[in-house]
Amino acid sequence: MFSYEQDIWFEPLKLTKNITVPGLSPIYPQVHCTADYSICQMTTGEGEINAAVSATALTFSPLFDLRKTYFMIAGIAGINPYVSTIGAVTFGRFAVQLELEYEFDAREMPSNFSTGLWALGTTAPGLYPTSIYGTEVFELNVNLRDKAMKLAHGVKLNDSDTAAAYRKQYNYSPANQYPTIVACDTGSSNAYWSGELLGESFGNFTKLLTSGKGTYCATAQEDNATLEAMLRAHLAKRMDFARVVLLRSASDFDRPPPGESPLFNLVYADQGSFGISLENIVIAGSPFIKDVVKNWHEYESGIAPSNYIGDIWGSLGGKPDFGP
Repeated sequence: MFSYEQDIWFEPLKLTKNITVPGLSPIYPQVHCTADYSICQMTTGEGEINAAVSATALTFSPLFDLRKTYFMIAGIAGINPYVSTIGAVTFGRFAVQLELEYEFDAREMPSNFSTGLWALGTTAPGLYPTSIYGTEVFELNVNLRDKAMKLAHGVKLNDSDTAAAYRKQYNYSPANQYPTIVACDTGSSNAYWSGELLGESFGNFTKLLTSGKGTYCATAQEDNATLEAMLRAHLAKRMDFARVVLLRSASDFDRPPPGESPLFNLVYADQGSFGISLENIVIAGSPFIKDVVKNWHEYESGIAPSNYIGDIWGSLGGKPDFGP
């Protein structure tokens, strides 16, 4: 999504070929590929608008035939300390658009509200939205996710002394444990937030929108926007939505340790995990990428999903297993 997440792949994958694609971000105008063009990388730019426009430009470009291409959305994210820890790598089934809600400033919210955020078309927190935009939730191919996770199983994730020390400020696990590979879900929000109360609210919202199936752990900015562009590309027969893997590595905690403030956590804390989170994207994501190339005969016809995939409207067919 931005330069640090882009640059980590250049050397490991030997991305020496550059293709300028009209419509990509002005600061990331090229797709970078290996010499034989079997692996390519695109950087969307940060935030939902950049992600949606760049993903649309790529998938609808006449320069590529992406109908059998596998996509890995890979970037860093904040992490819910009740689900995982800094340096960990998450593989998601669901992506939830966290900020697609009504909002009060917490200082002005009704006294009987548990949060200043609540679903569109409703009158209080905890009710399923009745005003549906279609981008609220995306569900991905669990069989493909599990295959990518299995390939990453056993890799040694990087860590730092600073990150290890920062984890110890949390008096519960898994926050204070060594980073691992985790199956849990992402939340998309343009707002870069921090705090126990917002984290609790977004965790509840994720459970609500996924009908109890999703577990919020990673907070990022782009995923729902990218996935909406990909879903539309699938409908236009430009790509296969069943061939998408969502990977997020944890660069920081989404809420502070006991005794610290959200401001400290967001702005001042040296969590020691930015560098290792970037390194761990490559460590955890490379086994899947290499396996697709090496064993293309196993992937060419697709990895059939056994779960529903798509959006809340059932746009790709089938009946969503989440919703009101």
